[in-house]
Amino acid sequence: MIKIVHFVCRLEYGGVESVILNYFRHINSEEFEKHIITQDINASGCIEQFEKAGFIIHIAPHKRKGIWKNCRAIYSIMKKERFDIVHSHMTLTNFYVLFMARWLGCKVRISHSHNAYVTTNYLKKSYYRILSLVNLIPATDYFACGYDAAVFMFGSSRLEKVFILNNALDISLFAFKQEERNLLRSKYHIENRYCIGHIGRFSEQKNHHFLVDVIYSLRDKIPNLVVMLIGTGELYPSVKQYVHQLGLDDVFIFVGTTNAPYLYYQAMDLFILPSLYEGLPVVGLEAQLAGLYCLFSNRIDGQIAISDNIELLDINNKSLWSERILDYFATGDKRRFSNTQNIQQLGYDISIESDKLALFYKNRYNQVY
Repeated sequence: MIKIVHFVCRLEYGGVESVILNYFRHINSEEFEKHIITQDINASGCIEQFEKAGFIIHIAPHKRKGIWKNCRAIYSIMKKERFDIVHSHMTLTNFYVLFMARWLGCKVRISHSHNAYVTTNYLKKSYYRILSLVNLIPATDYFACGYDAAVFMFGSSRLEKVFILNNALDISLFAFKQEERNLLRSKYHIENRYCIGHIGRFSEQKNHHFLVDVIYSLRDKIPNLVVMLIGTGELYPSVKQYVHQLGLDDVFIFVGTTNAPYLYYQAMDLFILPSLYEGLPVVGLEAQLAGLYCLFSNRIDGQIAISDNIELLDINNKSLWSERILDYFATGDKRRFSNTQNIQQLGYDISIESDKLALFYKNRYNQVY
């Protein structure tokens, strides 16, 4: 049995957590002993999901509580467990756990890029560049969720060496179901309202304040509009307060976290994602699979378009977002279409992609051990 550990920053129903769970729910558990090392900011329900999927969870002190405490705890866990494969999902900070893995004799060390940070700040650009170069040193293998995330982390000259692990999905979960739509819309009393949806961590990256401003500009133009926000995070209180200040309490529904996001896509009419930066966001793929029309930030990798139901809009132009939302509800075709065939053809069917990942792990293990 191959002993593998995944490093994540947290377990809070995020995109990275979804990717790991989706894959390992479809990989033969008899071939792998699965571990997760996370920091001590987690959602208990998310931890339970991983435990039910057969993962052994290890929790280290958060870096904010002291980088040396964090490093000592991680080093101690890895020294005791002696993992065969270390797969780190922390993008720019993968390097420090991979260095420890190298010192402890682990021969397969995967640096996985899940994001493509965008900034015009010279110092931040330099910082990102330095960290990406440092990450190349301890890693034996490079993974990315898409083209932009690969170039950002490993450079265009190394693309041939990057294993693109698609953020694959369980097609049966997200396919549109009218009965589930009716039940959830009834639960929230929005049967006769237009519903815009957003799923994402309440953080600067996800740009919630921009979203609220756009909806505020539409308050009189679409009076029966409702916005469903799913997620939690450090900016949750400030976003909720901002909504209150603008008098939009009756427009926004703060759902919180859920272990069944596939149900909420059913209730929506339009999905928006105005992120400041992304790799290839899982929620963007899920929304398209659910048959939703989607408005995404132009900072998102263009490979996110796996259907015709998508537009990439300038993130610096709030009025454009307002116009497109208004136009959609005024003239758009609200019927939901199946994108199952597109998903399979483009490599996002988890039943197929999970076999590729399992084979990669086994081949690399056999090559070096």
